[in-house]
Amino acid sequence: MTQDHSRSDGRIATRGNLLTPAYLWFVGQKKGSALALAAVLGAISNLAFPPFGIWPAMAIGLSGLIWLLDGALFEKRVRSAVFARVFSFGFVYFLIGLHWVASAFLVDPEAHLALVWLPLIVLPAGLSLILAVVMSIGFRFWSDGPGRLVTFTLALVLAEWIRGSLFGVGGLPWNLPGMVWEAGGAISQTASLWGIYGLSLLTVLALVSPAALADARPQGTTAMRAAPVLAAAIVFGGLWGWGSGRLAEGAAGVSGPLVRLVEVGVPQSWKYQPGVAEQMVRRFNDLTGPDDEAAADIVIWPEGALPYYLFEWPDALDAVTAGLGDRSLIVGLVRREGKNGDEPRAYNSLAVLNADSSMRGPLALYDKHMLVPFGEFTPFRSLAAAAGVSTLQNLAANGFHAGPLPVSVRAPGLPPFGPLVCYEAIFPGLSPAGTDRPAWLVNISNDSWFGGGAGPHQHASQARYRSIEEGLPMARVAAGGHTGMIDAFGRWTKRGEPADPVLYGEDPEGWRSSVVDAPIPSALGPTLYSRWRDSLFAGMWLSLLFARAFLLRARR
Repeated sequence: MTQDHSRSDGRIATRGNLLTPAYLWFVGQKKGSALALAAVLGAISNLAFPPFGIWPAMAIGLSGLIWLLDGALFEKRVRSAVFARVFSFGFVYFLIGLHWVASAFLVDPEAHLALVWLPLIVLPAGLSLILAVVMSIGFRFWSDGPGRLVTFTLALVLAEWIRGSLFGVGGLPWNLPGMVWEAGGAISQTASLWGIYGLSLLTVLALVSPAALADARPQGTTAMRAAPVLAAAIVFGGLWGWGSGRLAEGAAGVSGPLVRLVEVGVPQSWKYQPGVAEQMVRRFNDLTGPDDEAAADIVIWPEGALPYYLFEWPDALDAVTAGLGDRSLIVGLVRREGKNGDEPRAYNSLAVLNADSSMRGPLALYDKHMLVPFGEFTPFRSLAAAAGVSTLQNLAANGFHAGPLPVSVRAPGLPPFGPLVCYEAIFPGLSPAGTDRPAWLVNISNDSWFGGGAGPHQHASQARYRSIEEGLPMARVAAGGHTGMIDAFGRWTKRGEPADPVLYGEDPEGWRSSVVDAPIPSALGPTLYSRWRDSLFAGMWLSLLFARAFLLRARR
């Protein structure tokens, strides 16, 4: 039995099927109940991301949101209803997805607890505003058939690109929709073609296809309603097959030297307590070990390995470099540099040291380019100061200064590497490419700011996507996070394990140190993405836009 309602008289037109009751219930939600349901859908969608990885949750969340937007057509103020429903969805979606940021404000609660409203209110509200504004503009081209799925996809992915490129300094491309596919898995391999944004476009288009199973066309047949789902299944079946073949043909070979990844595992809030810095130096040296025949060629410590200016602490610098022997140490540190009597500028840096660096300085330096707003610098500093807002770190009173765009770091005895400090690893296309393409990537991070929840899992997953996009292996050392060696397909070849107390001594109480010894896996040739960056994604998005515009014009 079919139901035939006319949309022109303010009701809904749809043929009856198993999803019709659910669709009618969604469309019938008004005002407060619609906003509450949108918020629930935003929460459900987060189950698609690490550490859960339940990608159908995103399909439920986005398809349900489309049905709620169908219902907005029957509100007196349609655009306002669309904006409010999308904003409600987005606020909870981003609040849950980025809730771990608030942990950084609890490291020193006396100084920063009063500012916890920034990550819990301002951040999700700002990101939701971008999504709601773009979707409200796109809603002008809504329709009652599957074409609205394309409109929704175009608007959502555009909003994601905007917040990933323009929000703050450089954007915040955290948990893009393409991240629902496990890094290192078959479908994730397609990021080597069109990057995470291209994969996000295809992912959203596929995951909203169930919304077409119950739409508002009185003339639509069951087969017509099922067509988008079948098309999505065929396309992603093909992508899975291509990715599986790529993984099968590309076993992780070994081409580089042996690397030791070291993390002492001290909680962030303990690092500035009296005597802890000296204790950290000793523990790092214990875990680095002697320069004997079994020693690694390269040792890597995480971002901000020591909580002081290492180049201004001669005893510590001597202690760090004295036992290196013929090895090189890649270490995250903070440093200051002043010119012509000006106030010194502080930098969050990566340095390459050897046994002579206490006398001759570092072999190479990279100053972090993408700084974390409110973590490493304060946007609109004078205005923020008036409001009592300061940076979370306490080493640089005026915040860190950004370095230039990353280039390959070259030092004697090391394969050239692309540096990624902390959340620089979430930005696609930031790694050096072209004639400056490195042999591997090094990601050092301090994830101990963000507790043991979803944040470190998601950070590591995004770093693995950079290896897939670039076709390059990565050594990743994250304090309080996921440490290990990653091959050029985004797969872990070896992950951090608790340091053996027989070999390295017992950890101080409350510390959780780890050591990884792993050779650098082979690099692949330049990927399509490493050559063209987001050009292919832009072409895909524009092609979809032109196709949608053509069909809308044809209908008129």
